[in-house]
Amino acid sequence: MVCAMNLERISFEQLRVFAAVAQSGSFLAASRQVGRTQSAVSYTMATLESQLGVQLFDRSHYRATLTPTGQTLLNDARGVLQQVDQLQARAHAISHGLEAELALAVDVYYPLPMLLAALADFKAEFPSVAFRLYVEALGAVAERILAGSAQLGILATLPELPAGLEGYALPPVKVVAVAAPNHPLAQQAGPIERAALRPHTQLVLTDRSALTAGKDYAVLSDATWRLSDLGVKHTMLQAGMGWGFMPLHSIAADLASGQLVSLPLALVPEGGLPLAMHVAWRAGQSIGPAWQWWKERLNQPLA
Repeated sequence: MVCAMNLERISFEQLRVFAAVAQSGSFLAASRQVGRTQSAVSYTMATLESQLGVQLFDRSHYRATLTPTGQTLLNDARGVLQQVDQLQARAHAISHGLEAELALAVDVYYPLPMLLAALADFKAEFPSVAFRLYVEALGAVAERILAGSAQLGILATLPELPAGLEGYALPPVKVVAVAAPNHPLAQQAGPIERAALRPHTQLVLTDRSALTAGKDYAVLSDATWRLSDLGVKHTMLQAGMGWGFMPLHSIAADLASGQLVSLPLALVPEGGLPLAMHVAWRAGQSIGPAWQWWKERLNQPLA
C-alpha cells in the first residue's frame, strides 16, 4: 500500500528512471538503459511511489504496466525532464559564449515572408536562445539599437546610418504611390505633377523617434494625416481616405485585384521609389554566435 505523499526529496534521477521503465516496459531493460542494477531500479520506483502516494506500475504481469495514474504522471514527469534538459543545454551554451537572449528590431517595411523564413531557421539553429522582436518605423529601429534594447536591426528610410552605428546596406525595397480606385487621383492620367497632389490628403507613416523628429520623407501634399501603424495606413488607403506610399511587396495583391491602383507620379521613377535599407548594430558591440548568425543571415538579396 502506498503512503501519504512526500514530495520533498523527489529527484530528477527518479523521474528519469520512471520514464525509462515506462518506455522499456520492464525494470531489467530500464536498468540497462540508465546504467544501474535491476534491484536499484526497483528500489527507486518503490521509493518514488511511496513519496508520491500512488501506484505507478502494475507488477502483476510479466511486463511493468503503467496504471492510469502512472500514465497521467508520466506526462508530467516527461515535461519536467524536458525542462531540465533545456535548462542544462542553455546553461552549457551560455557558458560557451552563446547569448541567453537576442533582440532584433526590424523596420515595418522589411518583407515579412523573408523575416519569417529567417526566424524559422534561427529557432532550429538556436533553440535555447530566447528571442525578442521589435517591429518599428523610421528612426525607432536605430534608437532601439543605440539604447541597447536590440542588438541588431534592419533600418529603412534613413539615407545613412546614424552616428554610433555600424552596418551594411541591403538592396532597397520598392515603394509605390497608391490610392483606392475611386480616389480622385486615380482618375487622372499620368504623369501626375506635384501641384495636382497638393490638395489631396497624403497618409504618412510617422514615429516618435528623436532621430526623425521634424523630418519628412516623400511628403508631397500640403494636407497630411500622420499614422504610426502601417497596417492602419493600408486599411485607410483601401477605404479611399487618402493616397500614400506603400512597400510594393505588401500591396501587390491589392494592385492585382484592383483594390488599390498605382499612381504614376511625375517625381517617382517608373516601378517605384527605392527605399534604402541597412542592417545595423552598435559600434564596438560584443559579438556572440546568435548575433553573428543573424548578421550573416540577413545579408541576402530580397526575393
